[in-house]
Amino acid sequence: MLSLLAALPLATSPAPAPATPQQPGYRGNVCVIVMDDVGPGLLGCYDDWFASVGRPTMQPAATPFIDGVLAAQGLSFTRAWACPTCTPGRAAMLTGRLPQHSGIGDAIQRREDRPNPALEPGTELLPGLLRLAPTPYTSAALGKWHLASKEELEASPLHPLGTPAGTWFDRFAGTFYNLTPQPGVPWWQTGYYLWEKTYVTRIDSSVSPCQFGEPPCTLELDVTLDSSLYPTTDTISDAITLVNELPEPWFLWLSTHSAHVPTHPLPNSFPVVPCTGATGPDSSCVYPGISNSASQVRCMVQALDHQLGRLLCELDFGDTTVILVSDNGISKQGVIAPYSTNKVKGTVYQGGLEVPLIVRSPLLRPGLAGRRSHALVSVTDVFETVRQIAQAPAAVHAEDSRSLVPILRGQAASVRPTMYSEYFFPNFTPDPASGLPPAGYQCVRHDQALRDLRFKLIRNWKRGPAGSGPVLVERFFDLLEGGPPDTGTSPPTPTPDWLESHDLLAPGQVLSPAAATALAALRAELDQNFLVLVQ
Repeated sequence: MLSLLAALPLATSPAPAPATPQQPGYRGNVCVIVMDDVGPGLLGCYDDWFASVGRPTMQPAATPFIDGVLAAQGLSFTRAWACPTCTPGRAAMLTGRLPQHSGIGDAIQRREDRPNPALEPGTELLPGLLRLAPTPYTSAALGKWHLASKEELEASPLHPLGTPAGTWFDRFAGTFYNLTPQPGVPWWQTGYYLWEKTYVTRIDSSVSPCQFGEPPCTLELDVTLDSSLYPTTDTISDAITLVNELPEPWFLWLSTHSAHVPTHPLPNSFPVVPCTGATGPDSSCVYPGISNSASQVRCMVQALDHQLGRLLCELDFGDTTVILVSDNGISKQGVIAPYSTNKVKGTVYQGGLEVPLIVRSPLLRPGLAGRRSHALVSVTDVFETVRQIAQAPAAVHAEDSRSLVPILRGQAASVRPTMYSEYFFPNFTPDPASGLPPAGYQCVRHDQALRDLRFKLIRNWKRGPAGSGPVLVERFFDLLEGGPPDTGTSPPTPTPDWLESHDLLAPGQVLSPAAATALAALRAELDQNFLVLVQ
C-alpha cells in the first residue's frame, strides 16, 4: 500500500489546498461515484476498521486506490445507511428524499408483468438545482440509470435529461436497467460480456457515437471482441472524457454496474493506470477459501477499484470533491460466513442497509484526512452536501437530506440523532397536493428500520387476510452491546451484535433499563414521523 501511494504523487499528495475551500463561498467540481451492491466489508479500508473493533472480516477485495487515494485522504463514514435495493437508493441521493416521500421503495424491473413507477420527469432533481447555482453547473450521468420504468422510457426516451431535456442532466450514456442475460448466451457471459449501451447524448462532443446520425441510439457491445468495452472500463473511459471536457464547475454522476449480478470471470486485460503503471486483475483472479460467486464478486470489486484509479489520476483534488458510496448493501452472492445470506440486500438488516461512504474534498479539515466518522448518515445526505458545495438554491422538497459539509469542516460531529430506512412494494407517485400515496394505493409489504447510536428497531408489515388489519412483526437489537459476551475477559464484557442474531424482543428476553427507554423512544418516533403504508 505505501509503495503504491508513493507512486501516486499527483493523486495522493496534491499541493496544499488553497484557503478558499474552507470559506463559506467555495464552489468546486463534484464527482459522485455510485457502486452497486458493494457493502463496506468488501473494501480494504473498512475491513481495517472491522479488525480494529473486533468485527468479523468480510475478506475484502484488493482496493488500493479506494483505500489509498480516497479513504487515506478523505473521511470515511462507518454508520452510513442506504435503502435495501438499487432504485430507491439512487432516487434518495438525487432527490434528497426517503422512499415514502419520493414514492420509490422498490427496484424497477424490466418485466412488463410487474408495473412499478419511478422518477417522473417533473421531479425536482439535484442536477436541476445545480443549474441554478450562482455559477451554474454542467452535469452528466454515466453508467447504470435504473430510475425509469418501461412506460416512462416510452413516454420520455431521454429520461435522464428530464422534461424538457436539460431539466436534469445535460449528458447521459449507459444502461437504463441492470445488465441482464440474453437468449442463447451463457448466463455469466451476457450482462458484462454482451450488453447494450444507450447514448442519449454525445459524450465526446466532437464525435457522434451513433452509426447513423445523432443520439439517441443504442449499441450492442461485445467484450469478447474488445476488452475495453467491459462495462466498468467503458464507463470509466467515458468519465475520463467528461472530466476533461465539461465546462467547470461540473457535477458527474458516475454509476457503475459492479458488483451486481451476474457474477462472472473477468476479461484478460484492463487498461493500465497511467499515473502509476499499475496493471489490473485478469481472468485468473480468485479469492480462495470462499464460494465461486463470492470470489467473483471480489474480483469485480478489485477490477472496479483498478479502473477508478484511471479516473483518480485525472482529477484535480484541489478543486474537486469525490463522494464514493453504494446504492445498497451487499448481495447474497457476495456475503460470506459468519454473515447471513438472509440479512443482505433486499432486507432492512445491516447487511442490506450498511454502505461505504467516503468523501475526499478540499472542504475537509486537514486534521480529518484519513479519519473515520461514526455519525449517523444516510445516502439522502448526498443531495444536500452537493447542493451546499455548489451554493445552489434550497430545494422545495429534499426534507430528508442533511449536509455533511459541517462534519467535513470539523464544525459538527453529527447531523441527526436517529436514522431511518425502508423497503416497500409497489412504488407510487405521490399526490401533488398532499405528498401522500394516491387514493387506492395498496402496499403489499413494508419494512421499516430506525436506529440511534446504539439500538435498532425493525418493523415488518404485511397485509393481513381479507377484512383484517396489517400484520406486524418487530425485532429489536443492541448493536453495541447486544452480542455474545466476550468470555476472554474476566468478568465477560458485552460485545456488539454485528450479526443481528440476538433479538431483544424474543421470548424470554428481559430488557435492560437503557434498552427499554430506547425501544419506547424508537417506537414513538416511528409512530409519529413515518407512514405505515400497509393498510
